[in-house]
Amino acid sequence: MIRRGAGEKAFMITGFRRRALLAVALLATGAPALRSLDSSDESRTIEALGLRPGMSVADVGAGNGEWTERLGREVGETGRVFATEVDRDKLQQVETRVKDAHLANVTALLGTQDETGLPAGCCDAILLRMVYHHFEKPERMRASLRAALRPGAPLVVIDTEPQAGWRHLDGVPDRGGHGIHEDVLLREMTGDGFVVVSRHEAWPGDGERYCVVFRRTGG
Repeated sequence: MIRRGAGEKAFMITGFRRRALLAVALLATGAPALRSLDSSDESRTIEALGLRPGMSVADVGAGNGEWTERLGREVGETGRVFATEVDRDKLQQVETRVKDAHLANVTALLGTQDETGLPAGCCDAILLRMVYHHFEKPERMRASLRAALRPGAPLVVIDTEPQAGWRHLDGVPDRGGHGIHEDVLLREMTGDGFVVVSRHEAWPGDGERYCVVFRRTGG
């Protein structure tokens, strides 16, 4: 049995009260509920991106805006988040979500299958979360990503090994299932102006997820 001292117990009680007050505040404002900040998925993603207040980051393929909201809270009022999507309906979901969350530091951008829609040199970090394997023209998207990154900025790609049992989506390249082999991702990225900074296996989430952090070459 683990015995805890009075000081540690008081600290735990204080932490619990703070989390409870945060939950009440979120319900009162009508903001979407956030998952625990202790989740390994979120903490590892934030660490891989190197997020800190004041940064300018992009959530490429933002979906419903869940991660856009998290990034927006992390970079704070002095930071900026670009959320890109090729689907206008999804982009509307992102805009509604960040409005409900009272975040004024998010810019929603409509991209295409060729371009992210990001301005040149706008990003201190870019997140591609379960998105790269959707690219119909990955070589053009890589060029757009490279142009948006500032010198030394990380590009974090979280994806999964191909999942044959997952539903096939029209327009998504089939590489033996829904996803992309890590070695294929590495070959495509390193052959087109990126270097590997770090690799992380067994990433949290469904499928067989992994994370690779890249930087563009030439600065």
